[in-house]
Amino acid sequence: MWDSFVELLRATIFSSAHLFGGSLGGGIIFVSAGVRLALLPLTLRLARRDREQQARIATLKPQIDALQRRYANDPRRVMAETRALYQQHDIRLMRPSSLIGIAIQMPLLSGLFAAVRKGLGAKVRFLWIPDLARPEGTVLLGVTALSAWVASSTPAAPGQTTTPTAFVVIAASVTLVFLWSASSAVALSMGAGSLVSLLQNWLLARDAKVQAAKA
Repeated sequence: MWDSFVELLRATIFSSAHLFGGSLGGGIIFVSAGVRLALLPLTLRLARRDREQQARIATLKPQIDALQRRYANDPRRVMAETRALYQQHDIRLMRPSSLIGIAIQMPLLSGLFAAVRKGLGAKVRFLWIPDLARPEGTVLLGVTALSAWVASSTPAAPGQTTTPTAFVVIAASVTLVFLWSASSAVALSMGAGSLVSLLQNWLLARDAKVQAAKA
């Protein structure tokens, strides 16, 4: 069943290439962006719920700090009291909806990666890329920069004023290492997904501005 699903995604990429004059690279970008856009309502909803919970946790910070001072010599007591405080305010670090969201996203994204990763685009040119099945320097650097942009545009969590530089550096480094030996087809797919992530971050930032205006 899994192999059939991967082949279906691969066939969709080839079919989509006809929309771009037979360009396989165009088909990869189109399908990759399409999958991420299809998941956007779900990922956006989960991100909004996560931010709401972070905001509620931020309001409890004075109480948590007080617990840490009161039970400074008893870490287990701190954890137990903090957990009780969270339960009192209906804060759950892992909600069933989050698990369901992951269960929906993972097969789609894993299947897309599997469809693009192996043997797709061998000896096929796309724009300046001579072979989609091989790494290409400018694509590698471009997608790495895009990944850093996504990380830097992620709205700060409630109670946090800026996005930590370390987070941006880690995101860029992980992308660079991952794509170093990956095909240009994989890089294009990741780049398309990053563009959708930028859209999600923009929507979250807009939410934050609206909430700040109401406050």
